[in-house]
Amino acid sequence: MSLSKDASKNIADRLAWHTANRDQAGIANDLAEGKDIPEVYGLGEAGLFDEFFYFLDRFGFTSLFMKLEPKGKKRNSPVPFMRIIYIYLMRIVAGLPFFWHMDSVILRSQSLMRLVGFNGRDIKEGTCMRGKKKVPDDEKQPTQIRGPVSCDYIRDTLAKIIAPTLEKLFNCGISILAANNFFPKMVHALLDASLIESTEKCKGCGKVTKEKPPELRLRRKRIRKVAETIFGFKIWVVWDPNSRLPLAMRFTTIEVHDTKMAKQVVQQAMDNLGEHGRIASLAIDRGFMDGVFLWWLDSENISFFIPAKTNMDVYDDALSCAGTGDRITRKKTRSVGSGKNKVNVTDIWDVEALEGLTSAEFYGPLGSGSHQNCKNFTANPINAVLVWHDPYKANNPDSKIMVILTNGSVDDPLNVYDRYDARSEIENALFREAKQAWFIERPPVNTKAGFIVHVYLTIFVMALTTAFKDWMDQQDKLEKNGRDTGIRKFREKIKEENGNKLIIFDEDRYAIFDAYEVFILCGRNVLRPTGVEEKITREDILIKYGAQLE
Repeated sequence: MSLSKDASKNIADRLAWHTANRDQAGIANDLAEGKDIPEVYGLGEAGLFDEFFYFLDRFGFTSLFMKLEPKGKKRNSPVPFMRIIYIYLMRIVAGLPFFWHMDSVILRSQSLMRLVGFNGRDIKEGTCMRGKKKVPDDEKQPTQIRGPVSCDYIRDTLAKIIAPTLEKLFNCGISILAANNFFPKMVHALLDASLIESTEKCKGCGKVTKEKPPELRLRRKRIRKVAETIFGFKIWVVWDPNSRLPLAMRFTTIEVHDTKMAKQVVQQAMDNLGEHGRIASLAIDRGFMDGVFLWWLDSENISFFIPAKTNMDVYDDALSCAGTGDRITRKKTRSVGSGKNKVNVTDIWDVEALEGLTSAEFYGPLGSGSHQNCKNFTANPINAVLVWHDPYKANNPDSKIMVILTNGSVDDPLNVYDRYDARSEIENALFREAKQAWFIERPPVNTKAGFIVHVYLTIFVMALTTAFKDWMDQQDKLEKNGRDTGIRKFREKIKEENGNKLIIFDEDRYAIFDAYEVFILCGRNVLRPTGVEEKITREDILIKYGAQLE
């Protein structure tokens, strides 16, 4: 599939927005009165930008993007800053693998650039004389579409946006979502960190040396792990698996340990939720094992679920107490394969609850330290769940028993297991999706400034498209109940619903019509406008769009 077709499919799936003003009734009336059509294009992917922009404008996200404009001392460009932001957001939504693909896919698209706010001359000839050579009049060739701005200008503009402004944009945006009930009242959140790798030549990146696992798993016991130096950055995200929306994010260089930003990002998530919700629990991985952090979570009435490291005393203590707690088994049958190859597989979970372990000496307000040697030192009790068997253990019989530590109740140990097991969703549904489908590791420029603006905007746009789809579902339900939501739905994919539509521009106005509606408004009869014999008059169309009363 070509780059343009890939972009069209991504836009159809994710949706986007525009900045021209929609005037359906006004342009319909102009056509009925015999006025000339200024500009007309096939709707294409541009039509899918309509409803998303309505969503952004309605909830106040558009004004947040306007605050990103960097304050420089150089002369102002004739191109408004918001158009640059919209173009780059189009690149993110379209899922273009590389920044320079914008030139052929987005900047030279007549319909997309008109929706951003450029006129026909700007799109065809550009907004300045960049790259134009002076040639004699008799040698001039027909002007090709140059695009209104260059990729270089977009790159330089984005690199000037400072990190605090991006953080404020992100946090204010999440607060808007929380205020409009996109999150549940009780959030069972997930916290994880992910590496954003760059090249060694990236300016401002960090580096860390890690052991590289062998590529051949069957030989892992006979091959030594080798040290590998990785360059890049790291992000921390608190994520809600229910709404599939992020609650907070932090960005720094790759060598920073997971525990350094843990408290900051969780506190930011709590601030972003405000009075509209509360973090009830937090599932985290071993990398966040820090007694002070866990104790702080307990002080904030947040239940945590974290697996113990196998070299910890509390891990050995839990195994030594095996058989003294409540043990529960669960079975669930699922089908694998299809047709003749379809078989039923039974998954088994076997867990045991342990209460009041006093061997987690690190768990307290002071963490680990010499105070543990004092005679009057008493470790704080912590609960645990032993996972004797689960689907992972079935596929990896040589793996060690997992011990999940928690400050919450273990009356239902399977619930504790499920809370921690949900942690894998943030890796698969957020980080992996961001890297493979949204190309979060492909910034506009190979610098720290380029990475931070691209990472923040990518995660934020992923959140906005998710919230938009949920909001559209709510609008559909309201319409089924007989309530008028005031917007037109784009329910089918681009080729199915928009293939027979036209978009007409008149200065800063636009309207979207079915192709047959344009012909009828211009005074021609269409015998089969919808594929069957049907009589649709000019008055019917004017009434439909509110240009004429019944």
